[in-house]
Order: sequence, then C-alpha cells, then structure tokens
Amino acid sequence: MSPLIKNVIMIGASGNIGASIFKSIVDSGKFNVSVLSRPESTNTYPSGVKVFKSDYSEASLVEAFKGQDAVVSALGAGGLADEIKIIDAAVEAGVKRFLPSEFSCNTFNAKTTALVPFFALKVTVIEHLKKQESKGLTWTAIPAGLAFDWGLHAGLVGFNIHDQTATIFDGGNRAFSASNLSQVGNAVVAVLSKPAQTANQIIYVDSFTVTQNEILAALEKATNKKWDVSRTTTEAAAKEGGELFSKGDFSGLMLLLETIFLGEGYGSDFTKDASLGNEKLGLPKQDLYETCEAVIAGK
Repeated sequence: MSPLIKNVIMIGASGNIGASIFKSIVDSGKFNVSVLSRPESTNTYPSGVKVFKSDYSEASLVEAFKGQDAVVSALGAGGLADEIKIIDAAVEAGVKRFLPSEFSCNTFNAKTTALVPFFALKVTVIEHLKKQESKGLTWTAIPAGLAFDWGLHAGLVGFNIHDQTATIFDGGNRAFSASNLSQVGNAVVAVLSKPAQTANQIIYVDSFTVTQNEILAALEKATNKKWDVSRTTTEAAAKEGGELFSKGDFSGLMLLLETIFLGEGYGSDFTKDASLGNEKLGLPKQDLYETCEAVIAGK
C-alpha cells in the first residue's frame, strides 16, 4: 500500500500549466506545498509556501527534496532534459511519488513522437521512472490533451477569439480530448490524494472530447454571431510546421501540435485511443459551452 502524501514540492509552478496545478494543490488545503525555483527567479508565492532555490545540481536537488513525499513537475519543453536527474535526486532523497511533466498530448503514440521528436524525451522519462519502482519511488503520468481554455486564448486548434475567425482542419469532425486548466489541477490533486489507487500508472483525463465543429458552434453561440471560417488540412499544417520548426521558428511547433490534436492516428481521442481515468479520480464534469462562454467573457 502506498503511504499517504502530505509534503509536495512543485517544479515549474509559474508556467502556463504549472501555475494552475500549483493553485489547485494549494487551494485543496490537503498538502504542505513547496516550490523549486532557479536562483535567478523573481517569482513570488503565497505565504506558507516554502521556496527552495536550486541550480539543478544533484546536491541542491537532493537537499530540496528531503522530507518531500511527492514531486510534481510541470517543466516546459526547455526543461524536459533535466527530468532524469531530477528523478534520480528524488530517489536519493526518499521521495515516494513523482508526477512527470506529462499533461498534454498522447506522447506514447508513435506517430506523435515521430512528428515531434523531442516528445520522445517524455517516453524516456516514463521508462526511467519504471526502473525506479524497485527503489521505492512510485509515479503517475497524467496526459490531459489540449489545455483547452488556455489554448483558446492562445489561438490553438484553429480558433481566434479576438477576431472571431476559425480555421477548420480536415472537415472538423474528428474528435480530440481536451482539458481545462482547472481540470488538470483537479487531476493532480486527486492523484496525490489517492496514492494507492494511482501508483505506477498513466491516467488519461479530459474535460470533454469534442470536434472542431462542435467548438465552433459553441463559440458562435457564446458570441451570438457567425464566425468567418477558412479550411485547410492537417497534412498541410504538418508540412509547414515541420519546415518552420526545423528553422527554430516556434510557430512551427504550434502547427505541429494542432496536427497532433486534430489529425488522424495521433492518439488524441482518449475515449477511443486510451482509457479515461476521470471516474477513477472522481473528477467533476465540465461543459464545452460553459467553458467557451467563460473564455469569451474573459473569466
């Protein structure tokens, strides 16, 4: 039986997804929360949250992790290469649970990692975590699909809420799984609260699994107007995205992500390509239209 988790340290607590996870952990009131931060960071956190400064050396990581029951990593793409040494430090410090930075698309799908090769780092992390089980470290990965409400603000998956235009890929009827930032936070809190039921597993979650056309209908209802619509293909997005990203243009990665979420064969419909863990975790139901309405209202 996995021991209870009380002390939790968060890595990447100021990022787009990390900040929401951090808020959920703190707001739950269930844990003593700490943050791992770079020495040069100027981010501030609520009173009662201890901040450990680390240059990511083994000694500083082990020192920060001593006495922690769980490490939650929400490192961005630039930090993924550090996760292996972070895991090793967690093992040395006696940490009981590690949640890797695995809160987005289905990186365990071969077509996904072929399109965006650095996602293979995430697979390597999971394989490394499996090897640490015999040393007392348990782990849980939580793929959550597109960060939906954040993605709408950022203009992902073809929708621009500012000028109310839409780009529909491949006809717009292919379903994909997406999670609001709050639902990602809900999932992390649930996993930390149920260590025995969630140990050494990949648990897929969502807020809803929808199509582009369903999103468009919800956005048009929320704005009370017809949006201007253009059409393209994920094949074209993959080609353009690959060319741009190979030149270091970050906009290319956005196109590749849209291809993964909206294209065929990338494992993005968790209701068909995986097994949803919402019920196991006791996650609340969330509504597409209510989410779109809140995003349009700026909430």
